[in-house]
Amino acid sequence: MPDTEKSVLGNKIEGVMHKVSSVCGVTLLVLMCSLILLLGVNIFLRYCFDSPIAWSNTISRYIYIVIALIGSAIAYTQQSHARIDILYNRVGPKTKKVFDFFHCIIMMTLCVIFMVVGSQHAVTMWPVHPPIIPWLPIGSIYLAIPIFSFLIFLYLLTKMISIFNKRSAS
Repeated sequence: MPDTEKSVLGNKIEGVMHKVSSVCGVTLLVLMCSLILLLGVNIFLRYCFDSPIAWSNTISRYIYIVIALIGSAIAYTQQSHARIDILYNRVGPKTKKVFDFFHCIIMMTLCVIFMVVGSQHAVTMWPVHPPIIPWLPIGSIYLAIPIFSFLIFLYLLTKMISIFNKRSAS
């Protein structure tokens, strides 16, 4: 594939990743504000009127799960996740490219597994509803796993393209 095609593909994927990251940021902001509002109202109702919202703990737990998974995907794409760089920082640039390549391959494989198995599990759990919230399918909460995996997969795809672009430029 010519270098111009690689860079065009890389630019398109990076543009998509930027838009996806923006949407995820707004989604996380809305979820966090909703969580704070729900818990605040629940605390107020519990202590002032001795009548808490029955389903608030369940919804709060689900919102927190989604925030944690999608937030960790964003942290991974921004390279803000915890990692050990002792060996990585001591090797040369060519070995770093090999490490990056194998890291991307391994993580992309795991992401595909999580997307497939997570989607299957979400579909399987779709008819199940929590007793306190009969209108909410639990499968909708499990969708966070394939979404989380897909976001990381897209990031790894851009990283893989940049590794090949750097290799061909060298």
